[in-house]
Amino acid sequence: MEPEWLRMASSPGMWIIGFFFAGNALVCSYFFYRLAKKTGRRMKMKEEVMHEALKASFITSLGPAMGAFVGLTVMVIALGGAYAFARESAAVGSIMYELIAARFGAEAAGVPLTREGMTVAALPIVFWIGAIGSFGWVLTGGVFTRWLPKLKDLLGGGDVKRLQIITVAMMLGAFGRMLTNQSIRPLITKGQWPAIVASITAGIAAAIWLKTADKIGKPNMKEYFLVVALIVGMFFGQLTRLAMTP
Repeated sequence: MEPEWLRMASSPGMWIIGFFFAGNALVCSYFFYRLAKKTGRRMKMKEEVMHEALKASFITSLGPAMGAFVGLTVMVIALGGAYAFARESAAVGSIMYELIAARFGAEAAGVPLTREGMTVAALPIVFWIGAIGSFGWVLTGGVFTRWLPKLKDLLGGGDVKRLQIITVAMMLGAFGRMLTNQSIRPLITKGQWPAIVASITAGIAAAIWLKTADKIGKPNMKEYFLVVALIVGMFFGQLTRLAMTP
């Protein structure tokens, strides 16, 4: 029998919200496509060139889409299909953010992000943290887009490398906190190895994949690094869990 929280998370209303978000994304994609084609014709571009650009864009999008799909699978397992469908169909943020937001929401509610640990009281907290945390993207994209170049110059001081360092430092801080809380701290307090093994192997796999892409001169491979890291981490984490099971 499904727990009460899962029935709420998979309710018809949640599925309707997901289809609404997905429909909105499809409509926006159509308008972007129509605008791009109209602009191309105004620039007197050949139809063959525009078709090739469309084909290249589709192929390029497969890598990030596969990464989102793997992350989406994790969300389906943890919070049910309807919530995962609604969050990813909203197209705000990223799959890495969604996983972090769900984890932080569960932490704030004092429960683990698992089907066994989730509760009815914790579910709205997870929902609200995911939604409120995305507000920054909506506000920035909808209101402040025209001023973003000036903000970039202000943060970077006109130095591209400085801006890159700031960006990397922010990401390392965010994901470093997650690694510490979810992998290192449980290992120290409870001796739970699967989480730290999954984190380390995923990080090594991602580093090897990125270095290999540079070495063989195929930068497009980098778009798949998240897929590789997630799969490798889950695989070795599960192996470790099975090995530790009496």
